[in-house]
Amino acid sequence: MIETVETADREVVTVRSQALGTIDVPVDQMITMCEPMAGFPDCVRYALLDHVKDDGGIDGSIYWLQAADHPYQSFVITDPWGIAPDYAPEISDADAERLRLRSFEDARVFAILTVPSDPSMITANLRAPVVVNVAERLAKQVVLLGDEYHTRHPLRGSEESGPGA
Repeated sequence: MIETVETADREVVTVRSQALGTIDVPVDQMITMCEPMAGFPDCVRYALLDHVKDDGGIDGSIYWLQAADHPYQSFVITDPWGIAPDYAPEISDADAERLRLRSFEDARVFAILTVPSDPSMITANLRAPVVVNVAERLAKQVVLLGDEYHTRHPLRGSEESGPGA
């Protein structure tokens, strides 16, 4: 469920997230997807949120991509360079144009994490990252050019899994 409320300072969207509970997101911090994420055709508005640790501190490497449209799904995402320091994503010119990117410096790149019940089995999708044009507040999950990255890159023991895993 979502509702928009105007405060004295700015307009806020209240999202009742299954993963995060009820959260308020300033409208001017919402991100619009150029194309819906696979499997969620009616969902184009998201909030990029910090992950708050149990002790109340901010985890600077983990974020939430929380949908503000039904079905209000959320994705756990991370900076891919924390997983693969030599990560060199190359997106198509068409994707860059769709995102209105003028240079790579305009973008933030995030890998979607798959978090199973066994934390040692967490994987990152390095093949299809979410690219965000921060200035324009536009995002798109893109499939990278080339085939050097895969969708299930383990956070630990990356030598165990190869492309296409």
